[in-house]
Amino acid sequence: MRKSATLKMLEDEHGWLLSASTTAKYLGFRNTEALRMARRQGRLAIRMFPVEGRRGFFAAAEDVARWMDETLAKGRLDPKAQSLASKDDHIRPGAEMVSVPSKGGPKH
Repeated sequence: MRKSATLKMLEDEHGWLLSASTTAKYLGFRNTEALRMARRQGRLAIRMFPVEGRRGFFAAAEDVARWMDETLAKGRLDPKAQSLASKDDHIRPGAEMVSVPSKGGPKH
């Protein structure tokens, strides 16, 4: 199976196992507490799991990349991002916006 560009980027930057902090950033949560609450309430679209000998929960880079790719492919719109876009002159009217993490995303 061929790796997506998203998966390759995540694995190059973080390895195959993502911490809760990294996962929160890529899924668009404000912080790890918001991610933790979503996980406890069963609202995450990915699986998180404990790792023996380590504190906290982790996610597989493959699961996070798949979620990111599917979310972008479906063009799920973030109403807040759309309203911000309408205020920007450089974005053409009717352009679709998708929500992406604003902090801690891919490092270049």
